[in-house]
Amino acid sequence: MIQSPISITAPTSNNARVLAVLALMTLLAGCQRYEWTHPTKSLEQFGRDKYTCQERASRLYPVAAAVVQEGGGYFTGGYTQCRRSSGYSRFCYATPMEYIPPMYTTRDLNENERGSAVESCLFSRGYQLVPAN
Repeated sequence: MIQSPISITAPTSNNARVLAVLALMTLLAGCQRYEWTHPTKSLEQFGRDKYTCQERASRLYPVAAAVVQEGGGYFTGGYTQCRRSSGYSRFCYATPMEYIPPMYTTRDLNENERGSAVESCLFSRGYQLVPAN
């Protein structure tokens, strides 16, 4: 028996197209790089200003290292497998369950606030974030 191929097409309403375009634009915007610019300051001056802003932010939001649990622990497998040997006897062996503990990592709890403080400081000095070329 020969079967004909099945063709499935997605609806092509304007709303679906608009959503697809918006999704694509959002995805591409996430890949956009930005750089700091100032109408009158040089790259050397930017380096000094950024360093000053980073020092200030580090004083306001010092490193706050904390051990954070990444996910929970879990158990693996655990099963019994039996084989029939000669006659009516069976040979069985068991693999026990194994506990896999959670993973831990060290994070800086003030990292986001420190970054925001650096940005605010640079904005206050007249710098702007623009898409990189």
